[in-house]
Amino acid sequence: MNKVVHKAFPLWDWEKEAAWLNEMSRQGWQLCRVGWCRYEFEQGEPGRWQYQLEMLQKNDPDYIAFLEDTGIQVVGRLFSWVYLRRENDGTPFELFSDTDSILRHMDRVLTVCYVIGGVNLFLGGTNMTQGFSFAWVNVALGAAVCLGALPLALRRRRLARRRKMQE
Repeated sequence: MNKVVHKAFPLWDWEKEAAWLNEMSRQGWQLCRVGWCRYEFEQGEPGRWQYQLEMLQKNDPDYIAFLEDTGIQVVGRLFSWVYLRRENDGTPFELFSDTDSILRHMDRVLTVCYVIGGVNLFLGGTNMTQGFSFAWVNVALGAAVCLGALPLALRRRRLARRRKMQE
């Protein structure tokens, strides 16, 4: 039996998305496909799989092969996001082994957020000067993305400061 859920998560909230996928797993719904705001699950053993997400900088077959060698499976891809799972062995499923790798991942996510936000702000501003009535959509979207990513940017800054203090 399969189940499709339509749900949206902002780019900067991948940890919340992973937590939701893990909660679905605990309820016996295992992710089998992912699409734009679309998740397809198959019914299975509750809690069998643990899920994690990562934004890849580029398609790196060697990295994916490394993950697969460690028992991690790619469930799906959506743009730069890769949806990963591994069998639940009772230990946390962590992808990032050190502070620098966490910071690099945050940088990738923030870069995409700032590009999307900046482009929309620019287009909105340009459209306003041209008198287009829908320009506010771009401005609102750009502002929402930039402001939404702000907590991640602040968290990244705190983590970088903490790392620097430990050096």
